[in-house]
Amino acid sequence: MKECGELGIEFIKDDNEGTRVSRDFLTNLVTSIVKRSTAYFDDTGDNIFIYREKQLHSVVCPSIADLTNGYVMEHPLTRKPAGEDEYSGFVDYWINYRNYSFAMEMKHRYFAYRKSDQPNQKISSVFNSAINQLNNIRKEQCRDLMWFNRGLIKIALQTIVFYQSSQDDIVQDELKNQDFKKIFKQLIRNTDLNEKSNFRSLWLPSEGLIKSVEYNNGFEIYPAVAFVGKVFDVI
Repeated sequence: MKECGELGIEFIKDDNEGTRVSRDFLTNLVTSIVKRSTAYFDDTGDNIFIYREKQLHSVVCPSIADLTNGYVMEHPLTRKPAGEDEYSGFVDYWINYRNYSFAMEMKHRYFAYRKSDQPNQKISSVFNSAINQLNNIRKEQCRDLMWFNRGLIKIALQTIVFYQSSQDDIVQDELKNQDFKKIFKQLIRNTDLNEKSNFRSLWLPSEGLIKSVEYNNGFEIYPAVAFVGKVFDVI
């Protein structure tokens, strides 16, 4: 992607119209997020994805606006977990795209890439919580969220930021020996993401976008960003 770096996308789902629309939406969305994150760096010298979930919406929301005028952040709805009373809540985004409605939950986690053999299981537990949030939306509410469209597609999407900490400044030469594609596969294999996700994307930012960041207790570097999703069947 020229100045942005390299972006790979994999979508594992049976082929049908809803799947094709979902693949098109997520491909365009992630591509736009990458481009906007790069533009943010060009303006500020900072990487937006090193912050947490709330700050990431700064590039997610305008990226959705690149694709459609029909979307709502924090859309109100009613949830009803199995065996529990229903309660009011929100879904991060309701989106109208190509005559389908999408209900999308966003999550964000960090990943110490040197620990891909034993990754922090919080990565998959947070992803599972997004899936559960979507599962707990009442069926009647799902029908209401369809509006005038052909159906509703629920999406759990998690951004995973690769990082490495050090007491000393981290130089680019150290990253050249890392195979982040292999590391990403190890992360998937060693977590629930292997069974739960059907959308996977890895962004390897260009060298100019990677820099060592100094904190009070040392340095961190962020050489890759993954996007992992669970796309539900059309309702």
